[in-house]
Amino acid sequence: MRILTPEHIAANFFMKGESLEGINVLPHVMPSQVHGKNIITINDANISEYAMPLRPQADGILLLTPNAEASLRFADCAPVMIWGDSWVMILHSGYKGTVLNISREGLLIVREIFGGEAVKDSCAWIGPCIGREYFRKAGDEWTVRGIESFHRGNYDVDGENVYFDLAGEIHTQLIECGIDEGNITLSGIDTLKDGRCYSYRRGDVHERMTLHVRLIRP
Repeated sequence: MRILTPEHIAANFFMKGESLEGINVLPHVMPSQVHGKNIITINDANISEYAMPLRPQADGILLLTPNAEASLRFADCAPVMIWGDSWVMILHSGYKGTVLNISREGLLIVREIFGGEAVKDSCAWIGPCIGREYFRKAGDEWTVRGIESFHRGNYDVDGENVYFDLAGEIHTQLIECGIDEGNITLSGIDTLKDGRCYSYRRGDVHERMTLHVRLIRP
């Protein structure tokens, strides 16, 4: 799936059975994902500290250089890409990452480096992820944390089950961070239902989809 981005960004989301063509052209940053909110910033000075075969623990990458490429892997968790004039960021925002608001964490870094206008002028894409019909058991520690952190319109409680709208909550978080709603695109694809996707809940324990990005030299 080619993601519609400006000419200075090459971005692809590789779904089930798609060839990973175009990956590993440059030093490749692909961290070990741990369902947290840590984000690594890649620039010309530190590529060798993060590029494979090194696998630092992180769930987000802010790419500031055309001399490296970056990717993250997914199966039900939401891929999020945010970009501006000279940068692109990719995030692994699963249920826990969304509870921790990794999108806000990433945009705070962007604000610190480029200023508030960079956040306001940025665009975002929320890719295929598990839909609202999948539930978590009430009373579980992370379910309780989700109820406390998700906006009320993005979850429903039905007896012992709680249904969370992952993509909807990320969308709300991005708007609250200052991104214009008109600059946010949602794929609308439910990984649990759509056979084009790998889904951990459907039994794909090892296979993953890949979000891959790089900046293009002017």
